Amino acid sequence: MALLVVALAFGAGFAIGRASAPAGRSALAPVSTPGSSPAPGASAGASASSLPSDGPRLGSADAPVTIDYWADFQCPFCARFAQQVIPQLTSRIADGTVALVHRDFAFIGAESVDAAVAVRCAGRQGRYWPMHDAVYAAQQGENQGAFSRDRLEQIADSVGLDVTAFTSCLDERAPLVEVLDDTAAGVRAGVQSTPTIDVNGTRFLGVPDVSRLLAAIDEAAAGASPGILPTPAPTSDPWSAVTTSGREAGDPSAPVTVELWMDYQAPLSTTIVNDLEPALRTRIGTGRIRVVQRDLALLGDESIVAATAIRCIAAQDGPAWLAHDAIASAASGAGSGIFTPEVVLRFGARLGLDVSALSTCIDDPSVAAAVRSETAAGGALGLTAGPAVIVKVGDTEVARFTGNLDPVAILKAIDAAD
Repeated sequence: MALLVVALAFGAGFAIGRASAPAGRSALAPVSTPGSSPAPGASAGASASSLPSDGPRLGSADAPVTIDYWADFQCPFCARFAQQVIPQLTSRIADGTVALVHRDFAFIGAESVDAAVAVRCAGRQGRYWPMHDAVYAAQQGENQGAFSRDRLEQIADSVGLDVTAFTSCLDERAPLVEVLDDTAAGVRAGVQSTPTIDVNGTRFLGVPDVSRLLAAIDEAAAGASPGILPTPAPTSDPWSAVTTSGREAGDPSAPVTVELWMDYQAPLSTTIVNDLEPALRTRIGTGRIRVVQRDLALLGDESIVAATAIRCIAAQDGPAWLAHDAIASAASGAGSGIFTPEVVLRFGARLGLDVSALSTCIDDPSVAAAVRSETAAGGALGLTAGPAVIVKVGDTEVARFTGNLDPVAILKAIDAAD
């Protein structure tokens, strides 16, 4: 199931998840709008617009207490935190005690990422927090067009942005990388829902009880030692039980090598993942075989992008075999639009990778050249379509399978070669 979720996340360009319910509140509780009075019981203080800020940080960089608030701009409970809780923190932000940092955890859908990019672009014009408030106020359901490009441009105009500069920023990759790097950091920090509020090692899930939140702030300001935040749950990776190194799995000295020649746009790639690899992992565990990924990117540019993505994930010691499986499982033929650099970056964020490094790597022409070179080597072997499987003993090929792959026949050949 975990692999299916990752594969679906890759294919759709975003991950699957739900926002937290607000702690101690009805889902039908009224929500205030930006610029309105603080919620009942809020302490008096400066308005957010009068507070010092620098991009996603509201408050002084020297504040002794930093609150990381992990949020998704499509999450209604994040809007509730922004509209009902932040006004109750303004006095502590104004006096220099607290810095509040909006951390992007854009996981509900594609519009979550687009909205977060828009707010980052507003930050370039010194209007991060007005845009932050306006975007939350503009929620109209999940992935229903509330944060389409036209709507984001309208929101940008309403908060006084230079819309021409704003729209140019939307087309850049840099703000997307910033959003996805934040999301990846959230994955590494064990964030699983939004809003998640971290204060000095105390984690609040959902919209927190304000008295508890203020108590945690005051304890931190008084010098309480930071607590230890939760760690992420281990990824359910079917390859975690075997030895892997980049695009190779198994003992390098195993007598039999199984080469998987992959075109990640080819629909038959799912046969490799679902019908062959479970048995291959069992044989890897006995030390009898090693398995190697090979690129046979013949169906066009998206095949090259997909293969490049796996090489780049391997380059930062990421889960290259989990990525191989997820990408292969998403295959739906040439020109599907699934395998683009932007989707690769969103996928990398869901794996908790260094998205900035991933972006640099997928743009590196030498990586794509390596994919093309290996594809040419496959062509020199007579391979004309992927996926294909070659079984070797040492450097000698003993069996080859192309076309409609028969996993039973492949396994018989592997066992006979051993």
